[in-house]
Order: sequence, then structure tokens, then C-alpha cells
Amino acid sequence: MALIKTKGLVIKEQAYKEQDKILTIFTEDEGKIQCIARGVRRQKSGLLASTQIFAYAEFVYYPGKNFGVINQANLIEAFYPLRNDLTKMALAAYLLDLINNAYDFYQKSTEILKLLLHVLFYLSGGTAKNDLVLVGAFQLKLISVLGYRPGISQCMICETDAELTAFSIESNGVLCKNCKHQATGYSYKLTPDMRDLLLEFLRKSMKELKDIDASSMDVIKINDMLDHYIGHCIGKSSKAYTFYKSLLDPLSS
Repeated sequence: MALIKTKGLVIKEQAYKEQDKILTIFTEDEGKIQCIARGVRRQKSGLLASTQIFAYAEFVYYPGKNFGVINQANLIEAFYPLRNDLTKMALAAYLLDLINNAYDFYQKSTEILKLLLHVLFYLSGGTAKNDLVLVGAFQLKLISVLGYRPGISQCMICETDAELTAFSIESNGVLCKNCKHQATGYSYKLTPDMRDLLLEFLRKSMKELKDIDASSMDVIKINDMLDHYIGHCIGKSSKAYTFYKSLLDPLSS
């Protein structure tokens, strides 16, 4: 069978046998795939750097029935600084978990892969004024690309654009002051500043959003809300979010 060459980001790694790993890779051309990387748990392995979590590389592999087998990997970016900051690493790991939950094997999105690489680049380089803004923007852009963009501009029940004070998970968007009591399920309190941020997340690029210095309290609430909404829409919750939140709790105190 012919070799396949594609660029991709390692979004999950699992020890396999004594020296191997099973990697989940979100690739440009083949979507989400699983590959076995043989011998890469040895310190002298030539594939060590390119087969770690967060590694973005060009992979050459043999496709198989259940797993591909990596033949070669050339590292493009390792995002090493993420490993030196526990909060940044937790943020990044959460984003990888979202991708793993949102996409089936062989399902791809070059748009989302590009967005994710931009966020990892800014997180790793420490160039964003507020890392949590990038997380919230990625959450909203991801769920929008998946086809579940929430309504933010007007009430989901009466369609007014005035006094939008709640975000309803089950209603798929914002509700006005008069309609919020009609919604079933869980709703979040929404302030004007939070709604403005959501609109900016949709309208602006990651390059522009990295320069926004928003209230951490507001963005944490948005992160919680969007994580809940994503889990509701795709039917899977992120296990990485609990650890992510445990590190952010001091910010919300």
C-alpha cells in the first residue's frame, strides 16, 4: 500500500507495548487519524520530538485497517514553552480535547486546524494579552464551523435585540429579559460586556483577538458557558476541562 504524506498536529498520545505509542493526529489532508509510532519512547529515537503531544509535523505513514504506521516524521513546531507553564499547558490540552471530541476519524477541517495552530502559537509565545480570550474565541469558532453557531444578535424566542440578559443552552443562544423564564434547561446570566465579547469572537481573527484585554471574570464565564454548549451540541463533554478549571479557580475568586 502506498505511503501517505501529510502535515498534522498530535492531539493525543497513548503508550503502547514497551517502546511504542499510539498517536491521534489531526491532519490537513486525511483528517483525524490514529497511527502507531514504533520505538519512540526510547530517548534515542529519531522520531521522539515529532511524536509528542502538541507536535506539529509532516508525517509519512503506511495506512492500515485500524492504525497507520509512521515511517517518517519531520518536526515543524513543537510548542515547547507550553510544557513550562502549567496553566498554558492545561489551556492547550483542553483545546486538543475539544478537537478529539468534535471530529470522527477521517473527518477533517483545514480551517479549524489552522485556527488551532494560531492559538497554540500565541499561547506558546506569550503574545496574547489574555489567553482566555483566545480559548473562548476558539470555542465559538469551532462550534460555528461544526454547524451549531448559537444565536447572539437577537432573542431566540421573540427575536428582539434589546435587553439580552441570558444564554440558553437548550434554546441555542441568547434570550431577552422577558423571555428568559420561558426557556427550559440551563441558562447563563449574560452581561452586555459578555455579549460584546461573543460578537467580537465571531467577527475578528485570532491575530486581532490576541490584542484584546478583557475581564478575566467575564471570559471565564464565557468559557464555562461555551464548553457546556459544545458538550450539549456534540454529545461529548471534555475531560480536560475539569483540570483546566482547577487552575483557573484562583482567577475567579
